Amino acid sequence: MQELLYEIDRGYDEALTWSKDALRQLQKPYGKLQNIDMRDINRLNKPELASLLSRSLHYMDELMGYVRDMRNSTSAVQNDLIESQKQVISVQKELSDCKSKLLETLKDTVKSSVVDSVKSEFQTYSSIVEKSQPKEQVISPQTLQSVVKHVVQEEDRSHNVILFGLAEENDSELSKTVSDVFQGIGQKPKIVETCRIGNKSRTSQASVRPVKVKVSSSIVAGQLVANARNLRNVEKFKTVFVCPDRSPEQRQIHRDLVKEMKERASKETGKTFFIKDGQISFRDKIASNG
Repeated sequence: MQELLYEIDRGYDEALTWSKDALRQLQKPYGKLQNIDMRDINRLNKPELASLLSRSLHYMDELMGYVRDMRNSTSAVQNDLIESQKQVISVQKELSDCKSKLLETLKDTVKSSVVDSVKSEFQTYSSIVEKSQPKEQVISPQTLQSVVKHVVQEEDRSHNVILFGLAEENDSELSKTVSDVFQGIGQKPKIVETCRIGNKSRTSQASVRPVKVKVSSSIVAGQLVANARNLRNVEKFKTVFVCPDRSPEQRQIHRDLVKEMKERASKETGKTFFIKDGQISFRDKIASNG
């Protein structure tokens, strides 16, 4: 293609020189070829006319050659483009296959995790039963079903977080609002589902229902809870709190911990208390210099 462009430039320069010579022959050195008519050509004698015609045919032949070469080059570019598109399609297919394999691997991992959790829970329950009941007693199918249901619910709940204090202004865009909250703490999780919990109060406008958010994995949910404290620095969402999705039993345990923590905080004012990993922890307050 580069060589063709060079040849076209060279041919243009030669044609420009010839056109200037032709205009001088026709006694119109400052005119243009498109303005030449038959009267101008009739002024030429036969040798001059033959020379003009010969050079015209020569440049016409060169022009046809350039057009032919350009058409071939265009065809080659089109072929290269088609080949590139085939390669892009092939890469897209490979990416799609990799994504499918990754999803299958993730499903197998989750399935394996649930199975392991069921086994662990079952073994724990079995050990309790063995200690409290005669050896010959067999676990009932209803009990086993209850254990499995409990494990599955816990696994499903681990993918959720609960948002408290998020104003009910425009719930038609609830997912977007939740995304804005998470972006405020530097997180961009894949949100699977969002919904308000409970019925909307008709008597109290100040009552705000919590929001349950389902994300792609328990790891992502844990990251959201771990970074939730940074919301206090976001003016728009400083009254919003992010908590794990606890079972009723877990909520009662957490309430008891909060109650105990408040009692200890009122007695030991020189310490800052907080709940971490299901236990009450504390650190000494930093004394102010003023």
